[in-house]
Amino acid sequence: MHTHRTSTRRQVLALGAAATLGAARPSFAAAAQADVLILGAGIAGLHAARMLQQAGLKVDVLEGSGRVGGRCWSAKQVPGRPELGAGTVGAGYARVRAAASELGVGFIVPPPGSREITGAANAAYSVFGRPVSAVPWAQSPLNRLKPTEAAMSPGHLLAHYLGRDAGLKELDDWLKPEAAWLDALSLRQYFARLGASPEALRLMDAHAPGASLDEANALHFVRRTVYYGFEARAGRAHRIQGGTSALTDAMAASLARPVQLNRFVRGIRADARGVEVHCADGTRHRARAGITTIPFAVLKDIRVEGPVPTLQRQAWRAMRSTAVVQVYMTVDRPYWKDDGASADLWTDGPLERVYHLPSQDHADGILNAFISGDGVDALPSRDPAEIGRWVVAELARLRPASAGRVTVTHVHDWRAVPTARGHIASYAPGGIGRYEAALQRPVARLHFAGDHLGRLHVGLEAACESAERAAIQVLEQLA
Repeated sequence: MHTHRTSTRRQVLALGAAATLGAARPSFAAAAQADVLILGAGIAGLHAARMLQQAGLKVDVLEGSGRVGGRCWSAKQVPGRPELGAGTVGAGYARVRAAASELGVGFIVPPPGSREITGAANAAYSVFGRPVSAVPWAQSPLNRLKPTEAAMSPGHLLAHYLGRDAGLKELDDWLKPEAAWLDALSLRQYFARLGASPEALRLMDAHAPGASLDEANALHFVRRTVYYGFEARAGRAHRIQGGTSALTDAMAASLARPVQLNRFVRGIRADARGVEVHCADGTRHRARAGITTIPFAVLKDIRVEGPVPTLQRQAWRAMRSTAVVQVYMTVDRPYWKDDGASADLWTDGPLERVYHLPSQDHADGILNAFISGDGVDALPSRDPAEIGRWVVAELARLRPASAGRVTVTHVHDWRAVPTARGHIASYAPGGIGRYEAALQRPVARLHFAGDHLGRLHVGLEAACESAERAAIQVLEQLA
C-alpha cells in the first residue's frame, strides 16, 4: 500500500518547508503576544507547536486542564498504571515514532494479554442477564444466532461484519465519491445488507461503536477497520516506555515557552488580523494565527466570533463523542480459575465488558470494566463511588466466584472531563459527505487539528497528521 509512504514523504517535505518559511518570518503586530496560539496540549497541539517552533515562530500553548497530554493519559497513581486513553503505537505511526526517537522516548513490546488495536480475545459470556456459563458458546442453548453465525462468539461478530470487503483499498478511499453509499447507511442498515441476523444485530448493538448501531456511520467505522488492517500488516504495535504520557510530557518539555495550564477557553475571535482567546481565568491571549485542537464536543459550546459558515457550526454540533466509563479493579485471587472461564467477560447487559489486563505490579493483573455509548446512560449514577459499587455487585451477580475478590481502584468517566466531554469522535449517518470538508476549513486565521480530523490515519498518528496540515496552513498564511 503506497499511501502511507507518500504521507511520510510529505512530512519530510513539510518540515523542510516549515524551516524555509520560518527563516523568512514577517514582522507581527505589537499587540500579538505570540506568533501562534495553540489551543489544547494533547499530542496534536504539541506536535503543531513543535513544528512551528522549529520554523522559528513564537508559540504559546494553552491547555484547559492541569496536565498535558489530552487523551494520552497514563494513570501512574492507579494500581497497574493503566492507560486511560491511547495505549498503542502502530507500526505505521511514522510521525509519532519520529517524535519519540528525537526526544529519546523508547518503545516496548506489549506484554501478553494487552489490548491491541485489532482483534478480540476469547471471553466468558453472559447473555439475557444469565450468569457466566461454562458451556461453549457454539453449543449453548442461549445461542440464537443463525447457523452461519453460530460458531462466532458474541464478541467477534462486530469484527466479522466490519471486516467484510466494502471496496475500500487505499487509506483515502473513504473520501471518494464511490464510498458515498456507505456514508448514507447506519451500521445497522449496513450489517443487515450483509445478512446479519436479528440476534446478531442485537448482540452487536450491545457493544456498538459510538452510541448505537442506528447512530453509527457505516463508512466511518468501516474506514477505521480498514486502517487497523493496514496497521496489522505494517508490523507489530508497541507501547511507549513509561506510558503514553511519557511522550507528550517530553514533547511539552521541548517547547521554548512552557505550556500554560488551566487556561480553559471561553471565547475565540478570529479575523484577518489574527486570533484572540478569552479564558475562564480572565486572561486574554493574542496571536497572528491560531490552531485549535479542542474536541468539537467542547468547541460547540465555546463562543467563536468570526466568519464561521453556518454549515461549519452545524458540523461542530453534529459530531458525536462517545461516552466511555472505565472502572479499574484489583483482584486478591484469580477467581476465573475457580469458575473455569476466561478472565475476560463479554455481556449483552449494562456491564458490557470486563478486560483482564497484565500488570507489572500485580501478579494476577488488573480488571477494567469498559462501558460505552448507550450503556453509559444505563448506569445508576454519575457518582464514581456509586458506579464502582454497582460494577462490583453486577460482576458478582454474573460471576459469583468474584464476590469479595475485587476492589475498585479508579473510576474514569470521560464525560466528566471538561476538556473532552467524551472519548472518540465519530459521524452520524450521512455526516461525512455533509460535514467532513467543512470541519477541515480554517476560519480566517483560526485552523483546526486533532485525531478527529485525520484523513489518512486514525488515533495518535491522525492527530499528528492533522497538526502537520494545520501548521503548514499557518506558515503559508503568515509568509
